[in-house]
Amino acid sequence: MKAKSAVARAEEFKELHLYYTTRTDNPLKKMQSLIVIACKLLRVIYTILTKGTNYDPKKMLMDIRRPTKQEALAA
Repeated sequence: MKAKSAVARAEEFKELHLYYTTRTDNPLKKMQSLIVIACKLLRVIYTILTKGTNYDPKKMLMDIRRPTKQEALAA
């Protein structure tokens, strides 16, 4: 349930959900994507609580593989 509300309210989780469901290599179904996001949300919360770090959405979005310039030129 929390993953669903995170996708609905937070732009970074919305972007992750869109990436997981539309990627060309092994796209996930919507519920599979929500489960992956729920696990990621738990890991983020655990790291914040145990290490005392601040939440950084840019660091979390590092899972998204964006094409490099070389790949974009080859396509």
